[in-house]
Amino acid sequence: MATANKRNRKKEPLSPGERRRLRQLVVCLLLFGVVFLGRGVDLGPVSRLSSAVRDLVQSDTDFQAVFAQMGEAISRGEPAAETFQGFWQGMFSQDEDGERAPEEAEEGSGEDGAEQST
Repeated sequence: MATANKRNRKKEPLSPGERRRLRQLVVCLLLFGVVFLGRGVDLGPVSRLSSAVRDLVQSDTDFQAVFAQMGEAISRGEPAAETFQGFWQGMFSQDEDGERAPEEAEEGSGEDGAEQST
């Protein structure tokens, strides 16, 4: 008799609430599978990335000088690619001491010589 009810029952579409619950179940199963399968994964690359990000965050970057250099380059009419490359290098290329590299410090000196040291 149970098989007769299944044959006679119409295929009704799922209600919005049932669809939401079904999606939640699928997401939970996927997350469980990722966590279960990821237990033995080597986290070496993640720890290296974490240390690189930590070094960037802890570095002593002079943001005002970097943005001033970028503004000067734009006002001089330098190409955008070179300007943003200089901006990127100014933000992220640092010596071990946390100081900016010498070539970048020289690029930051103004054309009128106001920032040059004697």
